[in-house]
Amino acid sequence: MSFIKQILRKPVIYPILTGLFLFLCFPNIHIYFLVWIALVPLFAISILETNRVKGTFYFFLAAYVFHSLTLNWLIANMFWVGGPAFIGYQSLCIGLSLFWAMFGYLWHRYSSQIHYVLRNYIFGLLWVGMEWTQAHVLTGFGWCNLGYSQGPDLLFSQLSSIGSVPFLSFFILTANMFIAEAIVHKDKRWKPIAHTIVIIVIAHLIGAFLLMDTKIQKEEDTKIALIQPCFPQEMKFDPIWYEDMVHWAIQYSDNLISDKAVNAIFWPEALVMSDYSDPEVLSLLKSFTNKNSLHLITGTTRVDNDGNDYNSCIWVNPEGKVMDYYDKIHLAPFGEYLPLSQILPFLRNILPYDVSPGKEQKVFNINESLKIGPLICFEVLFTPLAYNLRKEGATLLAILTNLSWFGGTNALPQELEICRMRAIETRLPVIHCTNTGISGLFDPLGDFYPANIIIGKNQTFTYKPLEINPKISIRVRLGGIYNLPEPAHLILPFNPDFLSLFLGILGIVSLMISLILQKIKGGIPKGNVS
Repeated sequence: MSFIKQILRKPVIYPILTGLFLFLCFPNIHIYFLVWIALVPLFAISILETNRVKGTFYFFLAAYVFHSLTLNWLIANMFWVGGPAFIGYQSLCIGLSLFWAMFGYLWHRYSSQIHYVLRNYIFGLLWVGMEWTQAHVLTGFGWCNLGYSQGPDLLFSQLSSIGSVPFLSFFILTANMFIAEAIVHKDKRWKPIAHTIVIIVIAHLIGAFLLMDTKIQKEEDTKIALIQPCFPQEMKFDPIWYEDMVHWAIQYSDNLISDKAVNAIFWPEALVMSDYSDPEVLSLLKSFTNKNSLHLITGTTRVDNDGNDYNSCIWVNPEGKVMDYYDKIHLAPFGEYLPLSQILPFLRNILPYDVSPGKEQKVFNINESLKIGPLICFEVLFTPLAYNLRKEGATLLAILTNLSWFGGTNALPQELEICRMRAIETRLPVIHCTNTGISGLFDPLGDFYPANIIIGKNQTFTYKPLEINPKISIRVRLGGIYNLPEPAHLILPFNPDFLSLFLGILGIVSLMISLILQKIKGGIPKGNVS
């Protein structure tokens, strides 16, 4: 016990605790409600810390621990490319932590000049702006935005439909700051506790209001299906398997839908590894769609007349004709293209060549009730891409992904939670179809229905435990068949991401106005002793 007390006397332990607690909020462990106190150690020590350099470092350290643990799945890339993958992983964690450090600098530079109540709300807005910036600057990587931990809290997560995921962090941050204030300054404990209760209650009441009278209708005459074929990544590197993977995908699909009328079926990213225009591949796809009288949406590669290579998906109609294709427009850095490769040529040890980016988003207009907006893998991170597909008329988002790079790591359930937020934000059903991982369907309110039909040799059977614990589906050959849910009423007539941007700007303006007013009045505001 005395050893623990000695440890707790060291200020540096508190940001480390925050980093650890936040990691526990995310999958796989996913104690999501812990987020309401996870940042308390960091803010408690920050309220007490008078040294600006140390205070800024505490924010950096908390972020570094959090990101290093939460993004540990990036280490799996060492299996494919060796040591440079670890360097890239750590560089990303450090880069994301610098955003927190900038926030921490502002906190220690200005927080004592503003009354703590106003300060907490202003810095809550600034955090929203910080997360929005993380998700957009350079290539954008908002994977660790705090709101992505909150998918299971369907009341609270509904707020992303009006402000995107960073909006959730406003409530999380302000509640944590008020709890920290109550712990540090015991003489005024009742007031920050009251603010904390009100913040949490209001957040969930708003969520309840957003769900009020929202019923999910299903298109009884529209059935969609998906397969999770579970092909090892090594097969995708070897051309000898290209045609076999298509053969087996057809076999798995035939087994899944043998006695069912399905309008469309989805195959994951990079299932067709040769160019889809290969006559032998096209012949197989035509035979499959014609025999089953359905539409096929599958991940593939595409090479244009200039030799540019695209990560794509195609729509094949029941007559076997390729009606349209979509080329992925937002590529994954260090996976599909190398930033700074011309300046730092040694980076080519990580990735020998770049994939070409697509030029436009597309909606596959199959019929009036089934208009598919495709997103490929990394694109699931970006609210504007998903919202634009809804704006263009999509009635279903299709996330086609290949997560076999990452084995059984926490990347798989984390991406699933990101996918959930795209469903809530757009109020569209979302198919999540992956090669290995957790495949299934989200309804427009964020409820998840995992693929639960195990595909064996010439037979299938429904496996009920998957409905309780979808994570056991990782690296299992599966299929799913669903009645298509109708889109729900769209909460806002504009991209909810705009509200998060507006709140971030509002935070900056509010901070500037508060500092000017305080300078006019002079002195430290009454009630601040930090």
